[in-house]
Amino acid sequence: MLILKLLISYAGYSCFSHVVIGRLSQREVYVNKRFILASSSPQRIELFKLLGFLFDFVPHGIDENVCNRNLPPSEFVQALASLKAGNVAKEMKDAIVIGADTIILHDNNVYGKPKDTNDAKRMLSFLNNSVHEVLSGVCIKEMPSGRQLVGVARTKVKMKNTPVDELERYVRSGEPMGKAGAYAIQGRGQKFIDEIDGSYSNVVGLPLELLQKMLTEFVKNEYS
Repeated sequence: MLILKLLISYAGYSCFSHVVIGRLSQREVYVNKRFILASSSPQRIELFKLLGFLFDFVPHGIDENVCNRNLPPSEFVQALASLKAGNVAKEMKDAIVIGADTIILHDNNVYGKPKDTNDAKRMLSFLNNSVHEVLSGVCIKEMPSGRQLVGVARTKVKMKNTPVDELERYVRSGEPMGKAGAYAIQGRGQKFIDEIDGSYSNVVGLPLELLQKMLTEFVKNEYS
């Protein structure tokens, strides 16, 4: 029931407000802009489509292990989102590039994507029957000006107490691979979720509410 309510809310999400900048609405300001999503993630691509803009997606080409993991988690995801956006932006002459990164924070431990099935089992065993936090860093970078804005979204997720054999079957399905925390809330992984506090799209991989807010600020700064 919880997931159904989330999906109904998510499907009806009004992705772009008509903030007026001078005599132009926010949508009119961006209508002729070229948007590039610095990602090949199917989840992020589908989420970005909800903004209603024409866009291309380009793999960011960043080794996610190069970022300084000694940074606080919120700074880490923003730094990695900036690296992703920047690596794609440097090849663009005229575009607005969006980069994003998502991690899981649980008991002061940071989890990204599982390295293999054993790593996925390990992550799920730690997250099982407990509360964790999903952090997504977002970076907007405009070329050729180099203007940049970064932000972070946080969502708390409570997982049910799921039997180990059921978690192992889920890992064997292959869905956890490539997902931060080794689960997909928009897929089979939803059955393990008890409740969430915050942005659903953030847990999927791209916090649309934050991105909308950042784009609004980006436009206001451009026309101020």
